Amino acid sequence: MRSLDARAPLAAALLLASLSGCPGPSEPPEADGAVGDAAWLDAEALDAETPRCEGPPALAVGDEEARATLPIAPGRALAGRIDAGDLPSSWSGLSVYEPGDFLLANEHVAILIEDRGPSDLYDPWGGRPVGLARVEGGRLVDAADFGEFFVLVGRATVLTESVSVMNDGADGEAAVVRAVGWLRPVPFFESLTSRVFPADYTRVRAAIDYVLEPGSHHVDIRLELASGSPSPIRARSRLHGFLYSTRTPPFVRGAGFGLPSDSVDAITWVDDRGVSYTYDTPGQPLGPGLEQSGFVGRIGPGFVVPACTTSHLDYARLTIGGGRGLDAALAALDEEGARPLRAISGVVREADGSPAEGVTVFATDADGVLLTRSLPTGSDGRYLLHVGAEASVRLSSHRRGARVSAPIELDASATSRDLAMDVRGFVHVRTFDADALEPLPARISVFAADGTLVAPPPAAWGVPPEYADRVLVEYAHTGEATLPLPEGRYRVVVSRGFEYEVFEASIAIEDASTHELTAVLEHVVDTTGVLCGDFHIHTRRSADAPDEGLLKVRGAVADGVELPVRSDHEYISDFSEEIAALGVERFAFPISSTEMTSLMVWGHAGVFPLDPIPGARNRGAPLWQEYPEPDDPDRPLRTMEPPEAWDLVRARPERPTVIINHPMGATNYFDYVGYDPVTGLPRRAAGWDTTFTILEVFNGESWVGGRTVPSWLGLLDHGRRVFAVGSSDSHKLHSSPVGYPRTCVELDTDDPRTLTAAFVRDRMLAGRMTVSGGIFVDAWAAGGTVGPGGDATVGSRAAVRVRVQAASWVDVDALDVVVDGRTVDTIEILPTDADPSNPAVRFDRTIDVDVAGGDGSYVIFAAYGDAPLEPMLRGELPFGVTNPIFLH
Repeated sequence: MRSLDARAPLAAALLLASLSGCPGPSEPPEADGAVGDAAWLDAEALDAETPRCEGPPALAVGDEEARATLPIAPGRALAGRIDAGDLPSSWSGLSVYEPGDFLLANEHVAILIEDRGPSDLYDPWGGRPVGLARVEGGRLVDAADFGEFFVLVGRATVLTESVSVMNDGADGEAAVVRAVGWLRPVPFFESLTSRVFPADYTRVRAAIDYVLEPGSHHVDIRLELASGSPSPIRARSRLHGFLYSTRTPPFVRGAGFGLPSDSVDAITWVDDRGVSYTYDTPGQPLGPGLEQSGFVGRIGPGFVVPACTTSHLDYARLTIGGGRGLDAALAALDEEGARPLRAISGVVREADGSPAEGVTVFATDADGVLLTRSLPTGSDGRYLLHVGAEASVRLSSHRRGARVSAPIELDASATSRDLAMDVRGFVHVRTFDADALEPLPARISVFAADGTLVAPPPAAWGVPPEYADRVLVEYAHTGEATLPLPEGRYRVVVSRGFEYEVFEASIAIEDASTHELTAVLEHVVDTTGVLCGDFHIHTRRSADAPDEGLLKVRGAVADGVELPVRSDHEYISDFSEEIAALGVERFAFPISSTEMTSLMVWGHAGVFPLDPIPGARNRGAPLWQEYPEPDDPDRPLRTMEPPEAWDLVRARPERPTVIINHPMGATNYFDYVGYDPVTGLPRRAAGWDTTFTILEVFNGESWVGGRTVPSWLGLLDHGRRVFAVGSSDSHKLHSSPVGYPRTCVELDTDDPRTLTAAFVRDRMLAGRMTVSGGIFVDAWAAGGTVGPGGDATVGSRAAVRVRVQAASWVDVDALDVVVDGRTVDTIEILPTDADPSNPAVRFDRTIDVDVAGGDGSYVIFAAYGDAPLEPMLRGELPFGVTNPIFLH
């Protein structure tokens, strides 16, 4: 899946999970709803007779204005609104907590609860956790890169009317923050969860209580339900839903990183740069569920909401680590459970005895199952782990680009052990432009050679892999990098996207010395006046992507993408801060954007340019739903049809345009409307937008076999001037680099610093662009004056000049000539077709095109090869496509 839209398989998976999860085989399989035959439930939870009630019983509300005063006194818990100066810093910059949100804290840990009102991310109503931290010296530190989870009753959550302090902790008892409101379905995934959890909770009010005891590391989440329904409501199972699971990857004891398919007792969400936390439902398992596109769903046991009365439900527990990373989280969990522990510490040293920095130490059992892992070592080389008091363990160490060390056995009495790393040498790479001899951003890829083996750690250890199983990949935005490597032989490849030749060298690492490599890269493809962009790039601001924005920008500039467009789900953002921080303004221009993400409805759409709206939900991301609000709780939930949603977008002052992203398959746009490229008509007329003019035809795929190509040609055949773009839809750089494919826009400049987003938009709306997946195709009609997107007045036969360019390492085999939706000619491109004075020009010839009468014709040219784009990419095939030229 390329996005948070989990599409049809998710509904089926959730349904199977809910029916095959926690309830036993003797329990009835009906869906949620009013209780009928409920003998399998606690009989005391059901009323003998159906009562009548005027409405739900009242729920208490506490002090909505209470303030939290820091520092926190030892032995106390506190609750209240937090001031700006007391908020913890966010290492990722992605936090959504604000002054005036509610703090619940003691001397060890803290949780931030959002105030009522429009909420960022996907649950729109406030009153939910938005931050976790630990407490040091009475202050909040090490804030987690916390994402979001849902507090659900069936598919509903609290439409928050108030957030208040029920107890501020001044009496020495537990501090309690409460969110109160009606239960309403979560709008974002209502189209999905309504199929699985159909029970109606609209007559039920609820309170979510967050409870923190003095001295504790855990926060209890409890629900008080006040039903105004005349019949008991049965939930056969409950859903625990988490988003942003790629931001803090899940760990399960006995399995390691990643989620097993069967029931688990708890899930620890790990952040090595902030606190981690463990989520569990004490005494109850988190049953089978699913993990899909950043969403994790786990099924718990059922419950009953009795009629016309209040009831209580212990929902979940969050145990917050006393430090950063996995080990601190597990130690806090064991301390809360009174499980005896012992600490193991030591120093990791280089082969020469000096402290080794950046090394992670892993503790496994005799079967190789990961028990815990340390934080990466600092400059002193020290590590710390906690294991069971009587556990025998094996220690292994690893750092990026190195081999995993052989395990060292430690018996149950060992509390310290120093570790030694293998000999490592270095390769220092400097990259220059062959013309200007200036430093040039580039990608450095290191391949093992001649039997050298540098295997990655097991996936269950949670170490992100390198791209395409390379030993190391470095996106050197300054044009310079030093890479450490263990003993062995290697091939070093330096590349800069598709417009440059690559540099290759072989090296042997035999000792701690440094190999010096100078890569001078030749710019061989003429793209004068053209800048290339990727209009579909996700970062960890999206729920299903782990990459930091800085990493994505480094990847973009190293691979020659000059227009990197940040298209995070449901959040307006750009790469301006990252471009400035890296100092790469001369290589990249940021454009603010978002991806509208209708879950299981009509697919996704990129929208640009968009100006963020400070203080607005998700910085003003366009809405595609209407839903209840605290002052109108009975407002119907309504998902807009695409034309309505997109017209609201287009009416914004920035005049943004809409790109229909990955339109094929399941619940994406063309399938949603039932678009038929043969007739040019949709089956669902209400959903058909007659205004869009940009279509993501190439989403990480090539011309040959591209699923969207026939639909694009069908639109053109029926008179729609729709222009193609190609984008990576990159979620994880280690599996999907930025810029394959890319959209190259005619902008009359080679300097990104001279651009405006509006100018880029207008050129794209005019079709002044081509798509490159390694090959660059240009075409001009009317004596070289009219290119893609333009209109040329010609005779019944037009002479069109076509130029195909590619670096020597890119395979080019053929050129398709497409006129009015049909491939009228396929021209084999031979080595002898290349320009002897400039071999990058593989083909430059005038092609005659027949032009129909009446409305005329359109022509598209597509070049392609069948050898993958090695050594830069793995498996992807080269291609290049023009947008249509209209001939009259």
